[in-house]
This record gives sequence, C-alpha cells and structure tokens, in this order.
Amino acid sequence: MADLSVLQEVLTSGERMNCVQEFYRDATILITGGTGFIGKVLLEKLLRCFGVKTVFLLVREKCNKTVDERLDEVFEDVIFDAIKSSPHNGKPLFAKVIPIEVNFQSDQVISSSDHQRLLAAQVEVSGIVFNVMASVKFNEDIETALDTNVLSSRKLFLLAQQLPRIRSIVHVSTFYSNCHRTHIEERIYEELPFGGFENILALFRHLTPKEKDQLKPIILGPMPNSYTFSKRCAEVMIQQQFSGLPIAIFRPPIVSSAYSEPTPGWVNNFNGPAGMVVPVIRGQIYWCYGADDAAVHMVPVDYCVNALLAVGWENGQRKRMQEPTISKVVPVYNYAFRDNVVRNRDIGALLALGIDSTLGKIFGRYTIHVTSSLFMRQLFINWLLLQAYVSDTFNKLTGKKAKNYDLIKRVVALEDSTSYFRCNSWTTENDNIRQLWDRLSEDEKRLLPFDVETLDWKYYFRHFVKGVADALNRHCLARQRASSPKPCC
Repeated sequence: MADLSVLQEVLTSGERMNCVQEFYRDATILITGGTGFIGKVLLEKLLRCFGVKTVFLLVREKCNKTVDERLDEVFEDVIFDAIKSSPHNGKPLFAKVIPIEVNFQSDQVISSSDHQRLLAAQVEVSGIVFNVMASVKFNEDIETALDTNVLSSRKLFLLAQQLPRIRSIVHVSTFYSNCHRTHIEERIYEELPFGGFENILALFRHLTPKEKDQLKPIILGPMPNSYTFSKRCAEVMIQQQFSGLPIAIFRPPIVSSAYSEPTPGWVNNFNGPAGMVVPVIRGQIYWCYGADDAAVHMVPVDYCVNALLAVGWENGQRKRMQEPTISKVVPVYNYAFRDNVVRNRDIGALLALGIDSTLGKIFGRYTIHVTSSLFMRQLFINWLLLQAYVSDTFNKLTGKKAKNYDLIKRVVALEDSTSYFRCNSWTTENDNIRQLWDRLSEDEKRLLPFDVETLDWKYYFRHFVKGVADALNRHCLARQRASSPKPCC
C-alpha cells in the first residue's frame, strides 16, 4: 500500500483542516457526470447541506436536448423534493447550478466564453472538481470505453491544468479496476498490456472491425470487460500524466440504492442488483449464478457520495507542489471493507425482508437466490422465458404489447455481464479510507456517514425492493408521458 504519510506531504495548518463544511462553504464546484446516478446524489447533497457558491455542471447535449433542458430534467427527479420543500421552493439553491455544454470529442471541450466564466467565478481559487463521468456498459468495444473513460478524463484534467490553483480533484474510478488481482492495495498498478492504452488505440486505427474483435480478448487478458480495463487505464494515465495536480482516486465497488438520503431505497436505474429484482417485483422467481461464499462489495449511493465528499476535503488539505510537472504518488482510496460484508448466500434472505407479496411470503429467501449450480440457474431461466413467451403470445392475440420476453432477456443479459463479480472474491487494503473516517469529528460523521461496517443490512434491504419498485413505476409513468400525444396549441 502507498504510504499516506508520504502522499500528504505535510497537511496544511490553519486552512480549515478540521471542518468539512467550511472547506465547501463558498467553494466553486465543477462536476462531470452530474446527470447520472452518483452525480445526482452528489449535486443534491452539495446544495442541501453545504453553502457552496456555484456548481458548474459539465453536460453534453443529448437526444436533441440542450444542456439547460437536461438540467431541468435533472431537477425533476424526486431526489430534489427535499430542496423544493425549502423556502422559495429551493429556487435560490437551484440557481447556484450552472450547466456548461461540453464536447469531449473536440480538442476544445468547452467554449472560450464558458472558459472565461470559470475564470470569472474564481474557480481557480476555491475550485473543487469531481470527475464522476463514466460509461458503465460492460459489453462496449475497447475503443469506445477508452474514449469515454480515459480520453475524456484526460481532456478534463488538461482543462484543470489551466486553473492552476484548484484545491482538489477527485477522480471516481472503481474498486474493480484491478479485479484481475485477488488482493487490491490502495495504489495504482501501472503495468498495462501493449505498453499502454495509447499504443492500443494507435494499433486499432489500422485494424478492421473484425480484427479488433479478434484482438479484444488478448488485450483484456484476465480483465472481465472493457469497462474495468478502461478504468484501469485511466488510473495509470492519471499517475503518469497528471500526478502534479491535486488529484486523488476514489474506488467505490457496486453502488446501489440509498440507505437514508434522500429517502431509504431510492434508486433511479436498473443496473446491477436493482435490475435483477425486477422479475421478483413482477411476481416471478429468479435465481442467478454465483459462488455461495463470495463477498458482495456493495455500498449505498448516499454513503458513497458522503465518502467522496470527505475524500475531496482531505485531498484539498495537502500542499501542492509548486511545479505541477513533477511526478508524485497519487493517493488512492479503496472504498471497500473487510467486515460486515454481505455474501451471496445471504442475498435471498435479505431481499425477502422487503418483498411484501404473496410470492415473497410463500417462497421467502428463494424468491431471488444466488446458486452455484449452473443447471438450476439455467432451469429457472428457461422457465421464465417460457412464461414470458406464453404471456406475450396471449398479449398479441388481445392487441396488447408483447414485451415480457424482451424484459427477461435483458435481465438475463445483465446477470451474465455481472456474473464474474458474483463468482470471485477479493481482499482489500483500505487504510486510507479508515484513517479518513477517524479524522472526522462526531458532527461530521453524522453529516457524512460512510462507514459501511456500521450498516444495518437488514434495515437496508427492507427498503431495497420497494425502492426498485418505485423507480420502475416512475420509469413507466415517464414513458407513458413521452408517448402520449401532445396537446394542440
């Protein structure tokens, strides 16, 4: 493990070291990935609990929607209801958020006028950057994954270099960036195949799509997918090219629904564990494949964001080197724990606590279950597909939409893409994250709870299934509104 005492380079004194809230008060924040799952929770927490001055949200135009329209969509999420219930419907807080159009496919990622806005806001004096953007598609081709998770981050850090007095930059990686190792330390492992990602991209420019597909397993080697490989490459890129910046790497594992903030069980996507309980919500039994005793490294999204904010604070206390080109060891925080972990064999019983249905009461822990038997898993998959096929046939005959079969296929595809993480276990060093927790005062621990070893998992899972069901209902209502005809003017 990297020696944190070396990384700290003597923490500055008299600079609000012992107060996280003071660190963020009147600060200017720059966030990428603010429209995503973790990004929304981060944005909401900053607005609700910290007196930040301005939040610049780097946002892409998407689906023919401007960045202002996309920001309006972000604020429509129920996660911001607590802010909307504050004085003046939260408008003074929402006004602190300024969207900036970003194009990471261009050499100039933001316009000159927006760059001047950053400078005018004195982001170079009190700026804090959270790089949360990522493509989490496991089946993506290597070029696309590297473009999003490595090259786009590099352009962001090049922009940060033009703001030389930024206090802290936190890059959100993943605990699984080195999942080809059984023991993961809090350091960057710099060895990469083919001499690094730049050589891989240079090679790909001369290959056909078929040749790229044939080369993909050789490049990935023991890595399970392009996502984890690209996040590994991003860490190496940071160490080799941007270690002179005040930057730290934060590695969360699987990030799932909220423990308490904004409400217990809140989630807004169906990736990972949330997606695999959808069949149960629809009244079906689902068994997935995995090793019985494998640990599930999972953290609630609000705990993840609390830890992220604490890392941003601690990282901002380190003295910066005067010469940004001088290399130093980039601090790494493994946000994974050794104790109070959930194991695959426990998942069924825990999820059953939140299944308030006849099916759940009858089958209990076997409503959703992780089995080490490939035969049993395939048996249940075939049974679900048969049910879905019969149901869709009946729906077609009655003039309804046939979507059950496609839904089950999507759930199975999600399960297949994540099976690697249920079939393997990892041990970890987390001294940096433990020492960070110990540095917080009791008030700060109440403001930013992130110690997973104190979690009550039974309480958590009582709200888990309901949270996914609520998200599913919101998703269905949103689709209905989008497909309904617009009123004539």
